[in-house]
Amino acid sequence: MIKSSFTIHSPYDLHNSILNNELIFIVTHHIRNIQTINFGKLLLGVIYMQSKEHYWGKLIKFHRLDQQLKQDDLAVGICTSSYLSRIENGVVIAEQQIYEQLLARLGLDLKEQEAKEHEHIQFLEDIYERLLSNEEIAEPEIEKISSFQQNNSFQSEAVILSKLVYSRYLLSIHLDLEARQLLSATEPFITWQFDRVTQMYVAITAFAHLSFWEFKELAIREEQQHLGQYLGSASSFEQANYEYHLAFANHRNSNFSQALAHIEKASSLFTHQYKPLFQLKLFSMKGVIYNDLHCYKEALMEFEAGIELLTHVGKIQSPLQWSSIYNNLAYCYECQGNLKQAMIHYEQANSHKEDPNSLINWMRTSYQFGDVILLNQLLVKYPEQNFPLQHQKYQRQLLEYVNNNEELKFDLLKQLEERIFPYFEEREYYSLTLYYAPLWGSLYEQLHSYKHASNCYKTAFNASELVRQRMNS
Repeated sequence: MIKSSFTIHSPYDLHNSILNNELIFIVTHHIRNIQTINFGKLLLGVIYMQSKEHYWGKLIKFHRLDQQLKQDDLAVGICTSSYLSRIENGVVIAEQQIYEQLLARLGLDLKEQEAKEHEHIQFLEDIYERLLSNEEIAEPEIEKISSFQQNNSFQSEAVILSKLVYSRYLLSIHLDLEARQLLSATEPFITWQFDRVTQMYVAITAFAHLSFWEFKELAIREEQQHLGQYLGSASSFEQANYEYHLAFANHRNSNFSQALAHIEKASSLFTHQYKPLFQLKLFSMKGVIYNDLHCYKEALMEFEAGIELLTHVGKIQSPLQWSSIYNNLAYCYECQGNLKQAMIHYEQANSHKEDPNSLINWMRTSYQFGDVILLNQLLVKYPEQNFPLQHQKYQRQLLEYVNNNEELKFDLLKQLEERIFPYFEEREYYSLTLYYAPLWGSLYEQLHSYKHASNCYKTAFNASELVRQRMNS
């Protein structure tokens, strides 16, 4: 796993950010542990000052320094140099006429600057909405975002938003390292106010954690810092996306109850909107979570709703979507012990797209069902190089061994166990441990190696306890 190369600084640590971001911080109470405060309900003692006048002041300062003018030279005949200093630093809000005169002296038209900023922000909002909706972005649009954020040294709201939207685009095309570097460079300009820049930064860094498989990091980040509350004034679709990502992270971290809470919140935020692909993601995610909570009836209902949606909405139909939904449905049947239905749906998943996950699941289920002929056919047709992920390769090795070796050998059993089972434990693949460890225990018993069999059963028991604890957390 690639560790995070950017740090989310706590929005509650305002000691240094007062100077850096020109925040007004008023302490009205002595708080021993401010991180326990519900930030959405209490604005306790913290007042943020972020206005268009503040932006104008920073713009004036940037262009004054760029033109190598002293404050006295710019302010003469308009205001005092000390008053200009306070304007530039956001300490005071002057009359609009003063801003216009100062900018005019710098060769800038206030209304024209505002119009350009507004136009570009609207363009960025449109691109961001389409990225969240998994819609295609045209190359000229991407070039426009890239050139804008590279060719403007003044860190205006539009420039910072350009960097954030471009980083989200990079994540969507799997240029994850480039995206993270850009997010790291943008982080110092985040004000941790309830503004658009902070909202996007919180949401996009959450998506970045998922891209790097940092599920635990994202789950802990939200649990400790409650950053989702910054999105309170964002669109309901953006909030639903964020909750979906939290559900995904918590599910992959085996915090199933917490995952269910997030996916239900995402569903409630998404009502009365027509974005069928996102609705399909909600159905699938909720079904997967219900399945791991052993609520199989509810899980099947979600998967069947997803299949019905796919059937009736042609624009979201793709081999990947069909394969994914049938794989999830098949796994639900496998978990219930209905192996025949599981095999049918795994085969159906692979008929749409030969996905390595559904392939290895199909192999595993055919072994459980006792269909040796089918498993042999699958092993021959799909060699190990067809499986990109390590856990897939390891599962195939285990299944190939138990299927092709009529005479068990202790040394080979032990070699596979010592190489593979610690990997499952380290990566917290509890479901794989719960299946393969007891299987290996039964094979050791056939060799009368009861001590090793006991160790395998103990490994499975420990995994089941960890799952139980997380399900109840």
